[in-house]
Amino acid sequence: MSTLLSATLSAPRSLADSLLELTDTLPGLSLDVGEDTTNTDNYRYTFFLSPKAKTELLSALGGIVNVSPTFDDVDTSIDYIAKNRELFPPLIIGPYFIARNDEDAPADLIKLDIMPNRAFGSGEHATTTGCLLGYMHLMGQRDTPFATGLDFGAGSGILAIAAAKRDGTPFTCIDNDAPSVEINIQNGQLNGVADKLTCFEGDVPPADTQFEIVFANILLQPLLELSQPLAACTAKGGSLILSGFTTDQAKQIEACYSQLGLKKVWQHEHAHWVAQVWQHA
Repeated sequence: MSTLLSATLSAPRSLADSLLELTDTLPGLSLDVGEDTTNTDNYRYTFFLSPKAKTELLSALGGIVNVSPTFDDVDTSIDYIAKNRELFPPLIIGPYFIARNDEDAPADLIKLDIMPNRAFGSGEHATTTGCLLGYMHLMGQRDTPFATGLDFGAGSGILAIAAAKRDGTPFTCIDNDAPSVEINIQNGQLNGVADKLTCFEGDVPPADTQFEIVFANILLQPLLELSQPLAACTAKGGSLILSGFTTDQAKQIEACYSQLGLKKVWQHEHAHWVAQVWQHA
């Protein structure tokens, strides 16, 4: 019999704190939280426990969620640190070296330490690449950094951290997921730009503040629903970088944002995902 079990289930993101609290109440229990690629409203929760704790975990879960986990034996002979490095190698996007396991960066690249975790944005998704390339496109046309920035739907904070680390731009980072906000704060500290980031939980862009650069890497529907406040918080002459939608959805974004005093000035497509840069006239 295995000396270690995993128990995996898909459940709403809002349950993250309640499920994490089980690791304090059940001895020897640990929890890994990752994206559920089949349901963006959920996280994929994986508990690790001894076989003796199985009944106790099931009882505790019953009071929180109505989904039963899938149990599997864990092969404790595997070097999971080495496996993690294999699954998440460093990435190079423009001038950035994104280290997911504290690798050393080449001297001519800017190192971003973004550990794989439950907050979206560890660097591998095509939308992250598109947003970073869009930002570099804008910086190639400027002599000075943006004075202020907003990262809406910030997730891990990778976009704000990249801009703050390269150019010193202070950012407001907003996400509707409390654990992601905490991870954003931790990543800011890890990358030495905590003093440049103001991170908090929220569902809408600020109504009383404008920013010279705005990132909104979310999904089609919220981009459409929040188009007016996103345009309104982009300063005159400022730039709005949008992503999180596919090539067959791009025309919906264009039809919406072109009516808000914005002009599309750049687009990037990769693996069916699109990033666009819009300029506020």
